[in-house]
Amino acid sequence: MGRVFQNQRQRDIFEAVVRDFIKTGQPVASKNLAVLYHLKLSPASIRKVLAELEGLGLLNQAHPSAGRAPTERGFKAYVDEILKIDVIHPGIRLAIDRALSGPDAESGPHFKFLARLLTELTNHVGFVMAPKDVSLRLKKLHFFRLSEAQVLTVLVSEHGVIQNRILSPAQDYSQEELNQVNVYLEDFAAPFTLDQIKAKLIEAMGAEKNRFEEIFQRVLTLASQAQAAVENVPKTESEFYLDDEGQAALFENPDFKDVETMRSLFWAFTNKKRLVELLNEITGENRLKVVFGPSGREADGLALVASPYSAGQGSAGALGILGPRRLNYSEIVPMVDYAAQALASLFSK
Repeated sequence: MGRVFQNQRQRDIFEAVVRDFIKTGQPVASKNLAVLYHLKLSPASIRKVLAELEGLGLLNQAHPSAGRAPTERGFKAYVDEILKIDVIHPGIRLAIDRALSGPDAESGPHFKFLARLLTELTNHVGFVMAPKDVSLRLKKLHFFRLSEAQVLTVLVSEHGVIQNRILSPAQDYSQEELNQVNVYLEDFAAPFTLDQIKAKLIEAMGAEKNRFEEIFQRVLTLASQAQAAVENVPKTESEFYLDDEGQAALFENPDFKDVETMRSLFWAFTNKKRLVELLNEITGENRLKVVFGPSGREADGLALVASPYSAGQGSAGALGILGPRRLNYSEIVPMVDYAAQALASLFSK
């Protein structure tokens, strides 16, 4: 974006406006700034600087007698050039650590549980996007006959993510034959990958008697088709965890009383493809990022704070917060950053 402030005075007054707006949600009057933020300037000088900031596109004013509020461009400048990151509160650090290691986390996917925790900690919408290849670290893999030309495969990841894929093998298999495959797969110690299954089968086929080779070939064929079916499908909404309670709370937020902003909020929730694309970009850049206007619509009014996390052998996902532009970035940014580090640490273990 480049440096937008022409002098330190502009920077100081703009920071005061943003801090007050984040705190109150109301346009900021010039007469309050000098008193609240100890600015050693006259009211006339402050009004002059505010007009300059408005001319730079950083503030807007609904009418001449109203206070001023930061624009989207203004929030970007605040995050890029002014934002001071607080040290994460020890209580929040402890809550995240407990969430990812305590008994409650074992009752379901870490992704969904962490999304809910981020919502509770911020009163905004927490989300987690699961890494694509983490779904291939499995604790269960089963095949079921649907018809003469179709086999259903059910893959359950080590973290409870369930995927269903329909295969069309060249050979028709009876359910009894598929059950032999299922029994063989039960001997694999979880978590296992489809690549590990195939490698073990290829090794076994060279050592076992001929009577086993037919079963081995059957397992190898079906495992290969299951892997292709999973890898050839892009990330879907089933791999994107957006906390439902946080969504409901946002609709009650006064920041979204504007009709167009409400439409953008609804669009973001019902069209997760756009959010997934943004998170894929952030994952590729491998750094925490604040995105304004994540729905892609004008007058969006939304802000996305997201951080990538590593998950094992080079794979990655992302997590973060979706809320109004008036977020407390100095608290939320370190929280999201720490949650990403904690989830990556969990995977490394």
